[in-house]
Amino acid sequence: MTDLAEATRATLCQRIHRFVLVLERFRRNPNRREAYHILSAIEALREQRYEAGMQFVRSAEHVEPIPDGLAILPGLHDDMTAAELRQALRNVVRPPNAGAAAAGDAGPAEEIDLGK
Repeated sequence: MTDLAEATRATLCQRIHRFVLVLERFRRNPNRREAYHILSAIEALREQRYEAGMQFVRSAEHVEPIPDGLAILPGLHDDMTAAELRQALRNVVRPPNAGAAAAGDAGPAEEIDLGK
């Protein structure tokens, strides 16, 4: 991964993390639109589509509508909690099978303190 891609990945991780922190700070869960866009950003992070992920975070911040074809369909985003969003991000940043990795191999995204 290039330095630019690593920096963009770290920035995307931080933006998603900050969004979830704000939800937790105000002791509320995301609404349906916010959850949809943040889950999409997490999926883009997993797929290394960082620019698309940044756009999804912006959409969540502006509470933009869910795309027409998906708005009427039930999905994971319907009853999502802030804790579930945090766990979804944690699973991408620190996959469960990454426990065997050496501590010195941590990339920029692993340096993010994902909380409590």
